[in-house]
Amino acid sequence: MLLIKNGRIITHREIFHANILVNKGRITQITKAEPKADIIINADGKLVIPGVVDPHVHFRQPGLKSEDWNSGSKSAIAGGVTTVLDMPNTNPPTTTLSRLLEKKALIERTNPPLVNYGLHFGAKEDNLDEIEKVVGKTPLAASVKIFMAKSNESLLIKDVNLIGEIIRRARIVCVHAEDEEVIEKFFNMPNHNSKRPKIAALSAINKLIPFANRGRVYVLHVTSLEEAELASPFYKEATPHHLFLNEELMKRIGNYAKVNPPLRDEKDRISLWTALKRGLIDCIGSDHAPHLKEDKEKEDAPSGMPGVETSLPLMLNSSLNGMISLEKLVELMCYNPARIFGLKGKGTLEVGADGDIVIVDKDLEKKVTADELHYKCKWTPYEGMRLRGWPIITIIGGEIAYKDGEFFPVRGREVVYEV
Repeated sequence: MLLIKNGRIITHREIFHANILVNKGRITQITKAEPKADIIINADGKLVIPGVVDPHVHFRQPGLKSEDWNSGSKSAIAGGVTTVLDMPNTNPPTTTLSRLLEKKALIERTNPPLVNYGLHFGAKEDNLDEIEKVVGKTPLAASVKIFMAKSNESLLIKDVNLIGEIIRRARIVCVHAEDEEVIEKFFNMPNHNSKRPKIAALSAINKLIPFANRGRVYVLHVTSLEEAELASPFYKEATPHHLFLNEELMKRIGNYAKVNPPLRDEKDRISLWTALKRGLIDCIGSDHAPHLKEDKEKEDAPSGMPGVETSLPLMLNSSLNGMISLEKLVELMCYNPARIFGLKGKGTLEVGADGDIVIVDKDLEKKVTADELHYKCKWTPYEGMRLRGWPIITIIGGEIAYKDGEFFPVRGREVVYEV
């Protein structure tokens, strides 16, 4: 049994002081009393939050070298993330039931520590039968992912009617909402950002609107208030890089700042915070998509940046500086992702919930440096940024997985989906 005592507990609804007892992987008591326990953690002066659920990561296996499930798990756990949902655009992409099962087997072979995980399933133009296999009464995947712009050729779907049919059949659909047909019109523009303008995102969202009553749709990485307002019938995700960075970063670090959708101008970045404060954003997803330095330094560098380890510290720093409440932070990063994707036992601190808990030192301030992060790619777009509020202990299933920079051999588990 594990007891966390004297902590300031933050949920999506309230803040209060209490002790939390975890037994056999689940929270069994939240009490003012001090029950007996084998392991006691004194959280006096610290924040106690549910383990973060990151609904949008790319841990790059199978087939890619810029991350793996060992390095990705360490990065997540050190950043207070106890559950991740991994995207399907690997090599080969996760577009058949057999590939989904192979990917799960690969993950289970990973040496601990291993974060809790779920997998998104990739939609393509000819795999409706495979989609049916994973979205049955016992779901095998977190969602079906649709790319309206190229990730790779096999995952691109332009046929709007097919998109609507997938939405109808799937439990929930995640959409990369950039319109490839618009992007093609801007092919000759001088740089990455101008080749993928905001109008491409707005056009894609417009194409989704007729299907608002056909199924549950989760629009990934919106970049502006305008997009968030247009996508009001759907769930909406924002990323830390679109909240904290703008297109000026390209002038300083070049292709290291190249992402899809692109970093927008400062006006759009500020407007995204307005959308968040107005309740138009449902989740924060890191879109952790690392690439090796050698690849990012090529002229035709791939898009994507790492972010799973800094997502919570960035949002904590903003919350502690008065940008959003701590309760709202927990709602966006813990409660809502678990609720939207139906992750049983995740995202809350209540009796019966899984013992996935993070202890935060709200007074710990330090500079972000790639050398202290655990990414396999060994770089971060937030290099040099000073942040206050860092996770110091991460607990998975009632066991300490990370404490004060040290990892322990704790294994996460595949999530269970509530129907």
